[in-house]
Amino acid sequence: MYTLAHRGLSRRFPENSLVAFKEALKSEFDGVETDVQMTKDGQLVLLHDAKINRTSTGKGKLANYTYEELLQYNFNSGLQGYHAICLLEDLLKLIKESKKIVNLEIKKEALSGTVEKTVALVASMHLESQVYYSSASIAQLDTIKKLSPTSYCGYIVSHHLKKANAIIHDHHFDGIHARYSLLKFKDLLYYQKVGVKVGAWTLKNKKDLLYFKENNIMFVFMNDFIL
Repeated sequence: MYTLAHRGLSRRFPENSLVAFKEALKSEFDGVETDVQMTKDGQLVLLHDAKINRTSTGKGKLANYTYEELLQYNFNSGLQGYHAICLLEDLLKLIKESKKIVNLEIKKEALSGTVEKTVALVASMHLESQVYYSSASIAQLDTIKKLSPTSYCGYIVSHHLKKANAIIHDHHFDGIHARYSLLKFKDLLYYQKVGVKVGAWTLKNKKDLLYFKENNIMFVFMNDFIL
């Protein structure tokens, strides 16, 4: 089972910031999870929300900004210090150095072309074996499978597991990434039986961590260490 720092060590540092990733990768975490979007001028950056309001000093939709325009804002999530919005390429350099893994969630609202650019960047850096993709968009995952057939693709769901199971079967996706509270024992048995990998987000206590470890799922996502 891989433990992944959700948006980096986001309980301690600004989410999706370079420092949040660096600190997670220096720790016992097996890797990190992040959110990929694209700026108006085609730069791949890491941001969870469609808008920059919550995590930066700016306002408006990310897709309406160029990368240079975004540099005027502080993406510190209201914490201390200045943090520029993080480029995907900078995170991938850290992944390569650390020899750990990363789960790249392609945001459903990301601009057209985001998937293609992301897969091409990963390939150009020879990181296919360290990158695991996920998305709540069926079309995006289908595109990843077409461009990189051997890459892991996890379908993200926050409810309606039964409907998601049919989608995963029909589209030949590799895994399901679900809110941890949705994943009952019978569901875990089903996924083991049909060969679907499981990712559980976002864990907060040791009891749940041990439960999923005992049931041998593939990923758990956490904002901080669980002691």
